[in-house]
Parts: sequence; C-alpha cells; structure tokens
Amino acid sequence: MLAHHVDKCTTLRMLQPHHAEELCRLTEANRDHLRRWLPWLDHSREVKDSATFIAGNVRGFADNGTFTCGIWYEGALCGVLGYNRIDWGNKTAFPGYWLARDFEGKGIMTSCCRVLVRHAFAEYRLNRVAIHVATENHRSQAIPDRLGFAKEGVLRQAEWLYDHFVDHTVNGLLRSEAAAELTSEVSS
Repeated sequence: MLAHHVDKCTTLRMLQPHHAEELCRLTEANRDHLRRWLPWLDHSREVKDSATFIAGNVRGFADNGTFTCGIWYEGALCGVLGYNRIDWGNKTAFPGYWLARDFEGKGIMTSCCRVLVRHAFAEYRLNRVAIHVATENHRSQAIPDRLGFAKEGVLRQAEWLYDHFVDHTVNGLLRSEAAAELTSEVSS
C-alpha cells in the first residue's frame, strides 16, 4: 500500500525519506501529547531521527511487508499508522498508530485503521489482527471497539513508559469474525 485515499479528506501514504522533516515537525509539535502513551519520544528529537525511523520502515517493507504510512488530512500530515510487526507464520498483524492532538475526534484514525485491517485480511490474507493498547488510553481503545475487535485480555505491566509500567489490553479480530467490508479488497 504505497498510497490509498481513505475518503475525500484523508490519504494514507507510505512514509518516504522526503517526509522526514515534516514528520519531525509534527512529532515535536505533539511531543507532550504523544509522550503520555508512546515510549519513543525521547529518541526522536531531530530530523535525522525521523529519517532513521523512515529508513527502517522502508527496509521493513522490503524485508517482510511491514510498512508505516503517514496520514494526511486536508493536505496536512496529522499522524502515523502501520504494521509494527507481522508474524507471517501465525498470519497475524500488529498495527500501531498515533494522531496529532488537533486532529482527534474527527474519525480519522478509525477510518484509517479500517483500511489497514482490510489490507491485512484482503491483501495479505492474514487470519488475525491484534491491537495492543494501554488500558488507560481510552481514545485509542475506542478504535478497535468501533471496528468489532474482541477484548481478549490484559497484559500486566506490558510496557515501560519512561518511569512506570502500563498494562495493555489485547484486542483481536479474526478474519472469520470480521465484517464483510473488512475482508473485501482494498481499492485506491
């Protein structure tokens, strides 16, 4: 998925090296907002850090099909979405995502995650999508809920977040449980 039009206002594009400066600016503008739930902010402060992240994702796509897309809403980069990992042996994708504060509450991330889940089932022919979310991150928890994921359990102290551990809810969706619109082919 190099590019996909989600709706008339939203486009997903695989992040490329020329996006590094724009991604760095967005990250910096949302540092305090993102730091509450994402553990990598202290390691991403300069354009070169964003460039290294993007280069790693380009390699990941070539090596195993994982990818990270920027989310553009009305022409502005507003977030990131992609597969953090794909377990091809068990046919499971593990997406991750974040959105800038000013773009929350518009349904952008739910629509984009719907496209990614559809891609996992229809294009990659995976059997399961698993989204792990901090139990107290209610905005992020709402996305798998809206897409019909089942809450499968809680991983206690699953992630070290700067100075404390956070628990994660494991949300899973099987191909056999997914609504027909999530298993049909993706069209751009």
